[in-house]
Amino acid sequence: MFIRSKSAKVRILISAEALFAEKGFHAISIREVATKADVNVAGVNYHYYDLESLLKEILVRRLRTVNSIRMTALEKAEADSGLQPTALAEVLRIMARPLLVTAGDPMEYNRYSRRLLGRLLVEPFPNRSEILAREFEPTMARFAQALRRHAPGLAPADFMWRFSLIVGALHHSLATLHEMKALTRGLCADNDFETALDAFVAVGERTLGA
Repeated sequence: MFIRSKSAKVRILISAEALFAEKGFHAISIREVATKADVNVAGVNYHYYDLESLLKEILVRRLRTVNSIRMTALEKAEADSGLQPTALAEVLRIMARPLLVTAGDPMEYNRYSRRLLGRLLVEPFPNRSEILAREFEPTMARFAQALRRHAPGLAPADFMWRFSLIVGALHHSLATLHEMKALTRGLCADNDFETALDAFVAVGERTLGA
C-alpha cells in the first residue's frame, strides 16, 4: 500500500516501473498503471501523454541517479589513487554497486528498478537508442577508460569485446536476481546482492586477465 505522503505522480512512476519490469513495455496499459497507482486514467494522462513518455522518464531518472553516484565515487577513487590506476576490483565495485543498492530517491530504488535496468540492454523499449546514447554510453565510456588501464596489452577490439561481456554480465544479473533460486535449483538465493557483487567483480577480473 502506498503511504499518503507520496504524490500521485510518484505513485504513477513507482507503479509503472513495477509493471514494466515484470511484464515489459508492450504488455501493459495506461489503465493498469492507473489501477496500481490508485489514480484514475485521467490522472495518468495529466502527467504523461502515453506509455512511452512514462517509461522514458523512469529510465532517465534511474540512470541519472545511478550514474551520478557512480561518477562521484569513481572520480574520488581516481583522485585518491594519484598517478596509479585505481584498483581493478574497486572500479568494478563502483560500476556495479549503485545498480544493486541505491538510496536517496523518493521513487524508492528497489527490485523492480534493478530488473527494469537489467532489461534495458536486451529489449526493444521505445526511445532505447536515444536513452542509451545520452544516459548510458558516456558513463560506460568512462568506466571503459578506467578498466583499460588494467589491460594495456589487449588489442582495442579484444578489450571492447571483453568490456561488452562485463557490462552484459552485470545487466543479466540485474534482470535475474529475483529468480536465482529457481534458476539454479536452490544453489543460489534470490536477491543476494552482496554475493552477486562479489561474483561480478571476480568475473570482471578474470575477463580482463587479472
